[in-house]
Amino acid sequence: MTAYQKEIWFTVIIASLFLLSGHMGFIFSIFPTESYFMGFPVKYIVPIIVGWFGVFLLTIIAGYLGNHIDDEINKENESIETNIE
Repeated sequence: MTAYQKEIWFTVIIASLFLLSGHMGFIFSIFPTESYFMGFPVKYIVPIIVGWFGVFLLTIIAGYLGNHIDDEINKENESIETNIE
């Protein structure tokens, strides 16, 4: 798999995870529950935790993995340039 293909898959997967974590409140409004977590209703605390901390962690992971994929793309481009010359 080339680095460009990895970047496409990475973008699709990370975008899906961002959408899922950012819209967790909507998911809980579709499937309501009356349970509690740490003294708070699950339908309120889980979307806040996943929305704030989940997006924060996904941003860190996306930056780290994105930098590695960019390095692979640069290596592929350099190898193509040396083969042409």
